[in-house]
Amino acid sequence: MWSSDTLEWIDIELTSFCNIKCKGCFRVLSDHADKILNKTYLDIETIKEKFKKEMFPQIKIINFCGSVDEPTSHPQFFEIIKHFADWNAHINIATNGSIRTKSWWENLAKILPPSHKVTWGIDGSDEVSEQYREGSSFKKVRDNFRAFIAAGGRANWQFIVFEHNEHQLETARQMAKEEGFKEFKTIISHREDTKDVKHKKVLKKSSPNPVPQDDPCISCKYGNQKRIFVNHMGNVIPCCHLNAKMLEYSVTNKKKDKFEEILEKSSYMTDINLQHVSIDEAMNGRVWTAIQNSWTEDDKIKKCVSVCRDKKKDKFIKEKL
Repeated sequence: MWSSDTLEWIDIELTSFCNIKCKGCFRVLSDHADKILNKTYLDIETIKEKFKKEMFPQIKIINFCGSVDEPTSHPQFFEIIKHFADWNAHINIATNGSIRTKSWWENLAKILPPSHKVTWGIDGSDEVSEQYREGSSFKKVRDNFRAFIAAGGRANWQFIVFEHNEHQLETARQMAKEEGFKEFKTIISHREDTKDVKHKKVLKKSSPNPVPQDDPCISCKYGNQKRIFVNHMGNVIPCCHLNAKMLEYSVTNKKKDKFEEILEKSSYMTDINLQHVSIDEAMNGRVWTAIQNSWTEDDKIKKCVSVCRDKKKDKFIKEKL
């Protein structure tokens, strides 16, 4: 299912650093986040060695968006962008936008290849956005996206809908259009509420062809997209969903289901880590093989079941502006 010769999409989590605390993020919800976050990043030397253009002849998307990171906080971010700039791949960057200076964002716009987009997470049309994105500054975000767009950058606006901000949805959409954003993306999440924020819930519709609960079939979303995930420690994993579980296991060593059992039985920090193996070796190693074998076993990985069999996911609505 996976091979560097056929990969079309790579998600790269560059760092474990972030300047804000989104209330639904792993770094806020986990009791152990402080043990693994704000400590390391994927260095430019590893990136240049393990990600060479000729290794990925079919690549279409390089996506800088992880489970826990703010990619633009990476100290070598411009060097990394320049490394991928001639790959003939579309470069995506997800940011909270409340970091760096206006001149930094102007310079980023100038070095990005023509095929790119930067998605700005802004959950309101004013300081309301700061309620979920604790530690951010709407004014700074606005100054930064204006500088980026004015310098020729292509920007998308992403709005997660909550009960506290849904009244600003139309205002934010109009603001995005007036400010020069190319796309407005609304997210209605299936995730659990926290004590401070309540999600606008996805309305569940009965499927004409519901998946039987005893259906053994798991069709991997990332596999079908010819897509992989590489985290800030250099671990190569099928998807961001399993990455969050792996981060938790790395500090607790608590076995919760089949996935943790697979990690426990393998030397996973060497079997899938770019300091020890290539991307192809990781994808053909013991951890990935065990993950794929589990899809046809009775004891399945719960996250694989919920995401790729039961298709429990957020609802995305994209609009061109």
